Amino acid sequence: MERLLLTLGIIFASLAAGYASRHAVEAGKLPWGVARMEEARKKMQVLAVFVLIPLSAMLSLWGLPKPEPRLIALPILGLAAWVLGGAIALVAAKKLHLDRPQTGSLYCCGTFTNIGAVGGLTSLLFLGENSIALVALYRLCEELYYFSVSFPIARWYSPENTQTKLSFRAFRLDPILCVIVCALGTGFVLNLAGAPRPDFCGPLASGAMIVATTLFLFAIGLSLRLSRLSCYLAPSLAVCAIKFAAVPVVIISLAAALGFGSMEGGLPLRVVAILSAMPVAMTALVPPTLFHLDVDLANACWIFSTLGLVAVLPLLMLLLPAL
Repeated sequence: MERLLLTLGIIFASLAAGYASRHAVEAGKLPWGVARMEEARKKMQVLAVFVLIPLSAMLSLWGLPKPEPRLIALPILGLAAWVLGGAIALVAAKKLHLDRPQTGSLYCCGTFTNIGAVGGLTSLLFLGENSIALVALYRLCEELYYFSVSFPIARWYSPENTQTKLSFRAFRLDPILCVIVCALGTGFVLNLAGAPRPDFCGPLASGAMIVATTLFLFAIGLSLRLSRLSCYLAPSLAVCAIKFAAVPVVIISLAAALGFGSMEGGLPLRVVAILSAMPVAMTALVPPTLFHLDVDLANACWIFSTLGLVAVLPLLMLLLPAL
């Protein structure tokens, strides 16, 4: 229960603090100014994504006891989860009779998943430091898939699109992917070389993940807009069903079939269970903004699914010991 309350506390306190800070700045109660606040928000996200999360992943992979070769399937499971979530979202959009901009936004919410911040924090606090490296492996293809597949699909639903066929030519090797790959590669080499990891690296890896999550969610809170939520109840509930039911059932079943439950005391299977049941990522708001899709719909789905953690995390705590 303490781990559950701590996880929920960090997530929602960070978001609430960022949200309250933005309102205080806009009301003139803090001497930042909107421009300075936006600059600080970007710097916090850069620090979390490019420094703290890769550092945590590298140190954790270094300390893993001889990685199991079958764990190479972790990135494939992550990829399967994003593909499945996006595909179901497109089916749901048709059932809900959404227009093209709304369909594009619902697709983004179905495929973009909050693994790096919320998923990493939940895995750490529920399962311990060794889970951090497994989280990094699971999301290894994340940026590659998002920028080479998800963004072009979202662009295709733009009201300004005149093409009749999808184009995936605008491939982009994102810097975040390069940093994560380098961090994992360094940790893997140190692990295979048998280099002893200093004792302080374990607490450092855990602390870096917690600080990264806090900064990232605080930065999200600074940009959070609570508007027109009630207008998008049906799409939001559909996204919650995708994120918290359909995708986890399929991905957990696949992981169990691959024998993840028999590795490292079942740790990889438990990590997959957590990561496959995470809410919409804030990144889901980027394509709707860029391609003139329905930003309010994406915002509502993100908020509803994040609030859904209040119910999902206790269920995960009950489920994990059985895996």
